[in-house]
Amino acid sequence: MMITKQALGNTLFGMADILRDKVEDYKSYILSLLFFKRLSDNYTWEIENGIQEFKNEFGIEPNEKQRQKIISDKHDFIIPEECFWGDVRKAPLDKKNDVLNKSVNAIADANPALKGVINTVRWNEPSPDGSGGKKLHPEVLSLLVSYLDAVDLSNRNASVDILGDAYEYLIKRFADENKGGTTAGQFYTPQEVVDIIVRYLKPEKGNTVYDPTCGSGGFLINSAKYTKKITGSQKNIRLFGQEDVWNTWAIANINMILHGLDASIKKGDTLRDPKFTEEDNDLAIKTFDLVMANYPFSQENWWKNGEPKKDKKGKAVTKKDGSPQLEYPGKEDFNDPYDRFDYGIPPFSNGDFAFLQHIIASVNENGKAGVVCPQGILFRGQPEKTEEEDGQNRKADDEYLIRRGFIQGPVNKDGKFVRGVNIIDAIVVLPGNLFYGTTIPGSIVFFNKNKAEERKNKILMVYAAKKGWYKEEPNMNVLLPQDILRISTILESWGDIGVAKEWITSQKARLRELIQEELDFKKGEIELDVQEDLEFAEEKFIKAEKLVKGKEEEGKKPTKTELNNLEKAKDAFDKIIAQKEQHIRDAEEQAEKERIAIDEVEIELLSMLTDPELRKRYFSVVELEELEENEFNLNIPRYVDTFEPDEEIDLCEAMEGLKAALDKENEVYELLSKLMEVIQ
Repeated sequence: MMITKQALGNTLFGMADILRDKVEDYKSYILSLLFFKRLSDNYTWEIENGIQEFKNEFGIEPNEKQRQKIISDKHDFIIPEECFWGDVRKAPLDKKNDVLNKSVNAIADANPALKGVINTVRWNEPSPDGSGGKKLHPEVLSLLVSYLDAVDLSNRNASVDILGDAYEYLIKRFADENKGGTTAGQFYTPQEVVDIIVRYLKPEKGNTVYDPTCGSGGFLINSAKYTKKITGSQKNIRLFGQEDVWNTWAIANINMILHGLDASIKKGDTLRDPKFTEEDNDLAIKTFDLVMANYPFSQENWWKNGEPKKDKKGKAVTKKDGSPQLEYPGKEDFNDPYDRFDYGIPPFSNGDFAFLQHIIASVNENGKAGVVCPQGILFRGQPEKTEEEDGQNRKADDEYLIRRGFIQGPVNKDGKFVRGVNIIDAIVVLPGNLFYGTTIPGSIVFFNKNKAEERKNKILMVYAAKKGWYKEEPNMNVLLPQDILRISTILESWGDIGVAKEWITSQKARLRELIQEELDFKKGEIELDVQEDLEFAEEKFIKAEKLVKGKEEEGKKPTKTELNNLEKAKDAFDKIIAQKEQHIRDAEEQAEKERIAIDEVEIELLSMLTDPELRKRYFSVVELEELEENEFNLNIPRYVDTFEPDEEIDLCEAMEGLKAALDKENEVYELLSKLMEVIQ
């Protein structure tokens, strides 16, 4: 029987307990070691399986020549001699770091595709204190190796789907551990947001999909999964990604390999050094059918041309957080070698519109994009104003001009339209605190370079940030299945109730499956979480019970201590069982609430779509004329009624409550008066 996703995920995450506080960025150590063991285990299994297939087909053992052919045909990667997992396991404690480091580097040298991927961690790095020891102590590494050694990561025990899902589970767990830190947002986008974007863009067979800031590769993985569901094979689309952080780039590559995907993930700064350019012109940006991204919000100094600002005394001026204030050169002499900024040069102090224009340049003439953005891009920047209008003459801000260009089309240096086209398709305003590493409220902006005729001069505005349309948790907010249904139905239907009904029917079944999968996963986790404690408590209980029964059978009376020990052991055992059952009941209740909520949201949506007044609280299909009237400010309250009325109060009930409070106050006052009399 193959290992389950939750069993494998929990086992692998147990390595974090060994490494936590021992090294920075311990996730890279764990994920790299996991990948090395997977390659090694599967290499051995592939040979064994290939030989068995040969024997089954021909009825004889292969000779040495045939054996060598089986070995060369069966492997995607080469593992040199003495570079297997077993070699690391058997290495003496004082040599283990060196043997592991040598092994992963030899594998990287033998497989160009794995350079910088399998060997991203320097396992024999010296300790920074100059003691001559290793940064990762050999005893800690030995514990890791022993812990992971018990898990067979070959296809015999862990299929590509199970291993890939367990790897993603690990990535999410690492992100959850670092919710408040900035690093989590670098490599992980909440699955619910990814799902909304992928399902609206709908990857098709033959599509190219690109993520310019791909992190661990979530958008690409989910596009492949969607394509597999629709077309039968995840390899029916081609995947491309770029990532600037070394360790995250390695994680993304490992993620693709473990999912069995042949993706091109390149390392580099997307804005300054885009790696995907046309074959015949390395300064022409390569274009794709679909682009999906969650770029770094409001990245400062994105062109790396800022210099520390100095005061009159030549001292660096700092911000409140102690970092230096930067000043930037003028834009007159700026030139993007890749010619991406058709809509205007963004401020060097904020990279939002730089990333957006790179994304738009990467979309082909019939392509689409779905981008997670800070809500500020919807309204930052002011239009040109005259002295009569504003009390002073004011030029239009660059960010305003770029946003206007997305809606009306780019203009040349003389202010004349180069082409008149609206490429913004839809906007979804999301709840705040939804993303890792930032509390900045986010949104999703969908672009389409070939909009349907009836939508060319329209933008769909969706408001999804209403209280109650997401789950509030201590560290961050979460979209539940019913919330995804609400957002996706409005996106899909654009207010058409017929389309909405059809979409809801298809999505209800899918979301119910997801709820059941999540429930099964949680129940498996609960079982695994209590397994060790339960086994220990059961063993203690059986031992105490055996002692008491043994004495009774011999006609002896158990001591009071022995009876107390039995009672305590039974109580402890029963308590763990009761806690486990309660956790399972809680999980089942939550799943049932979500199933009911899906039905309730269906009724809510179909009712809303027939009521013009209610529709205004959910979404608006905004015409170009209205956008012009609002000076291309896309702030959602201008178009959707986001006002949340105060909760209605039962006046009679409130008066009764007030009367009861006053009566109680009088009672307390009388009691205090009597006490004062006694004291005096």
